[in-house]
Amino acid sequence: MPKRQGLIREGKNPNNLGLLAILTIASILLAPTVAVPQRAQPPNCVGGTLNAPIRLEIFSDFQCSACRTLYLEVIPEVVQEYGRSGKVCVLYNDFPLKGHQYSRKAARYSLAAQTINRKLWLTVMGVLYQSQPLWSSDGNIDRVLAAAVSARDLARIRNLAAQPSIDNAVGRVIAYGEKYKVHSTPTIFLTVGNKTQRVEGALPYKVWKDIFDDILE
Repeated sequence: MPKRQGLIREGKNPNNLGLLAILTIASILLAPTVAVPQRAQPPNCVGGTLNAPIRLEIFSDFQCSACRTLYLEVIPEVVQEYGRSGKVCVLYNDFPLKGHQYSRKAARYSLAAQTINRKLWLTVMGVLYQSQPLWSSDGNIDRVLAAAVSARDLARIRNLAAQPSIDNAVGRVIAYGEKYKVHSTPTIFLTVGNKTQRVEGALPYKVWKDIFDDILE
């Protein structure tokens, strides 16, 4: 991978969204992209295609408030306006920080859902971020997921999340991020061609839009 360089920092407080908003986010992220030739889409691709001219690779923690803002307010807009047209590819990596008691458990649930199917994965991620204040207090992730997924799917997720292979997968993603000196979340790598810019913090969508439009013009 190309050398990572540069640094931008900014944070933003999240707004509250309901279950309807979670489903709306999932529907945007699940919308089909343009039919263009592409390489195989990796399982952590939230939107767009790998041959898009712009790539965003995100390292995120489910207990991070800035990550919550990014996932609920920014990523759906990026996928809607730029992912579906094949202009931006968004890759998502679970990167639980050591200082967050339950974020690794949440990452295991996320990866477990991802191994089942994409729709379930996106639903689980939306619920985890939306309900962050609830499960972050006691680690009761099952309680918040029960309202959004079937009992059968929840049982499958729970059982998979308890497998050592899933925890090992989380560890591999952490090692991958640490290789590129990811120590805080969200950390985003913006790649255009052979140039990559490191961005830290939940930049507002307006800022990303200006960046994308400037690159694509």
